[in-house]
Amino acid sequence: QFPRLKHYLRIPRQRETLRSITMAAKKRTRRAAASLSMAALLIGLCCFSSSSSPLAPMVDAADPKTFLGTNNHKFWSLRGGSLVDTATKINFDDNLGSLSLYGVGVRKKGPIKVYSVGMYSDESAKSSTASLPKNKSALTTLRKSLKSSKTTTFLLKMNFKVGAEKMADAIAESVDPRTSDKGAVESLKKLIMNGVSAKGAATPGTILQFDCLSDGSVKVSVDGKAVGSASGLSEPFCDVFLDDNGVSPAFRESVVENCCGVASTSSSSATSTATHSSSSHNPIHIIGSLFYHKLKLPKLPYKYNALQPIISEKTLRAHHLKHNAKYIETVNQLVGEGGASLKHLSMEQIVKSKALKESNTVLYNNAAQCWNHLFFFRCMSGSGGGGEPKGLLAKTIRRDFGSFDNLRKEMESSSIKAFGSGWTWLGYDKKEKKLVVSTMTGAGNPLIEGIIPILVIDMWEHAYYLDYQDNRKEYINGFFDRLVNWKYAQQNLKHAMGKGIVPETVHHVSHHGLPLVAALVSANLAKKTAVHMLFQQS
Repeated sequence: QFPRLKHYLRIPRQRETLRSITMAAKKRTRRAAASLSMAALLIGLCCFSSSSSPLAPMVDAADPKTFLGTNNHKFWSLRGGSLVDTATKINFDDNLGSLSLYGVGVRKKGPIKVYSVGMYSDESAKSSTASLPKNKSALTTLRKSLKSSKTTTFLLKMNFKVGAEKMADAIAESVDPRTSDKGAVESLKKLIMNGVSAKGAATPGTILQFDCLSDGSVKVSVDGKAVGSASGLSEPFCDVFLDDNGVSPAFRESVVENCCGVASTSSSSATSTATHSSSSHNPIHIIGSLFYHKLKLPKLPYKYNALQPIISEKTLRAHHLKHNAKYIETVNQLVGEGGASLKHLSMEQIVKSKALKESNTVLYNNAAQCWNHLFFFRCMSGSGGGGEPKGLLAKTIRRDFGSFDNLRKEMESSSIKAFGSGWTWLGYDKKEKKLVVSTMTGAGNPLIEGIIPILVIDMWEHAYYLDYQDNRKEYINGFFDRLVNWKYAQQNLKHAMGKGIVPETVHHVSHHGLPLVAALVSANLAKKTAVHMLFQQS
């Protein structure tokens, strides 16, 4: 084309036209490059600002641990069933026995982040503030409600080393202005000093537990070991964190954010989250959608005939479209009838709640079945499933069971011997730091025992009876030989153990400032690419 272009440019008018077209193209190119650069920079900065916890559990819509409710506030991060104080990166489980977590915050001394505090109490006090606006005055109502609670517990998790005497003095000085009983304050001070002295100092990782009991006393424990009780300080100790002059403003704000305005904000939140109504894998809507926004039956991650010949298309259709759908329908109905007290709960909060299991068994069972089925369907693969695991999962199995064959025999034996219907789970016990096998009847789920699910086999008859009748062993063998999705199981194990590329990457990002560097590099690359491609095309 060059000879023709050369001839074309000999004509002044044509040459001027081409020049104006070129200049216009350059301007458009520069605008596009600037937009791309800014987008890349913003993405990098967003990654930097949100790098306080592993991202996979937070953004994976197919993860059954994601929130149904609106509890993903700026003070918290979801991390495999626990909440994180974003200032110190310290985790707090969302339940302490039968008590629920109300809020978390950091206690600072100047620029030093001394410890993170989390408050636990029963659900009755939280319901008293559900309809109140999100402001500090709601804390007054909450403090009154806590007086009727049997136990309100404060966990102080150390982030900075503090000597025993200094730690005792700091807490005693905070309690002292709020009570006239100086003897009780001195008693509390001695208890803290004795408990911490046994360790030498309150080092990072030390946990101080203060149980404010209904009889007015405060029970003190250090790293799970009871030290003693100080009488008459229950209310003053609560005020240390909850009154207007509380030692942790971030803690008070998170309590208000979590406990107040649940009922009043539900309608507006429903509108804003309607566009995120479902995922291709998840009946539990993407983070931010409300519980009363009706659950929808999830699409399977494979076709109905993909699991043949182990599980027939007829069985899978009945399992998914009939049984799973019925559980979802029942949950929608029960939540609709249950009022605001249920609508702010997440699916995982329901499944982990022993109190709800006792007080509302029907809702608990149907919600747990929704969770269990979602998890079970993802534990199978339509292609490339079965065989033996690899990598971290294989090493952990060998460590805890001796070999994969031993694990398989134990799960098979547990499943066959189980009476009636239920689920056979492979879970990770975070306290013992090992894998465990358990068969739970009905809608049983190991989360209620503090065990993180890794893999599950559905032992309800509707999962296998059409294909195997009462031959459970053949069904289980087929599951291990052809269906089990070891990649998904390994992903669950990494999340449970706090390992994997996502947590490790986020750790490096949060500690070494990589997002900013990545953003600048990405912006520069985007600009060069845009200039080259768009100008060439123009």
